Amino acid sequence: MKIEKEQLESLKKDHPAGIFEGSIAFNDSEDKLHTVEFLYRKPVTADLEAHAKSAQRNPIVANLNLIQSLIIHPQPGPLIEEIREYPAAYGRFVDEAISPFFGANVTIKSRKL
Repeated sequence: MKIEKEQLESLKKDHPAGIFEGSIAFNDSEDKLHTVEFLYRKPVTADLEAHAKSAQRNPIVANLNLIQSLIIHPQPGPLIEEIREYPAAYGRFVDEAISPFFGANVTIKSRKL
């Protein structure tokens, strides 16, 4: 992904919690490779709460809305249109890139004493 250094520094200043480079690469039904690249901001608890609330109604739309709300470069509209028909691809991005911000590889132990 190409971005000018000044623009990158401006985005870092606007999002002090952190920005990240994301990429979703997947094949369609005709085995054509699609790749979208973008910068996204670090998600916050409010993002997760909104996602959880909308996921009760429609998890596919919830994942798409979450990604759209996090993208800070380039404009999210064209990227969302490019991936909209591929929910498995952007669902995997949410699972593997976004969910770990809220805890990943969790191991729980509980026993009655």
